[in-house]
Amino acid sequence: MSKLYIGNLAAEANEAALRQLLQESGVGNVSSVLVKRGGYAFIDCPEQSTVDRAIEKLNGHIFMGSTLVVEPSVAGGRRK
Repeated sequence: MSKLYIGNLAAEANEAALRQLLQESGVGNVSSVLVKRGGYAFIDCPEQSTVDRAIEKLNGHIFMGSTLVVEPSVAGGRRK
């Protein structure tokens, strides 16, 4: 299982909206979506290829008026 971080989410973004975005973008199915206050979410992906595809298609994508930051989730909050 691989985790994905999505940042810079609009305040009104929710799990259903993110699942729809992932589906419409052709990223594929994800195991779980956890939207946190503060404009970010963590997504569990069954395969690393799903993470790679999401980063390629959605990093920099404008969603609900915000430009998304999409990258692999790193334990301990130490992103590059």
